[in-house]
Amino acid sequence: MDTLLPDVSLATTGVRELNKSRRRVERRVAHRVPCRVRVSEPPAGKGASAIGQTVNLSANGLAVQLARPMPAGTAVEVLMPPLDGEPTRVLGTVAHSRRVLSGTFEVGILISEDRAVS
Repeated sequence: MDTLLPDVSLATTGVRELNKSRRRVERRVAHRVPCRVRVSEPPAGKGASAIGQTVNLSANGLAVQLARPMPAGTAVEVLMPPLDGEPTRVLGTVAHSRRVLSGTFEVGILISEDRAVS
């Protein structure tokens, strides 16, 4: 089932704006592996990271399950175990965080086209 995948950008007020003109072309694939989510551009002296598990992947993004929410617009780096020898590193921006289970949050991450993915 195709669903809308909003474009996420930050307004000057820091509130995300959603542009629903872009439709999801790629399907989500369930993929559960441990991961570490690190804030790519933390405030000076404050490196934040969280351990979690991936929920699903697509060509444009992924969802991870974490113990705490992350603010929309946060630049992050997601590290996953090696698939073929090298650890996978994905750079992106948090699109949303929502509570899914008692004490856990699903964090949607839009893969950044202008940032390297390895």
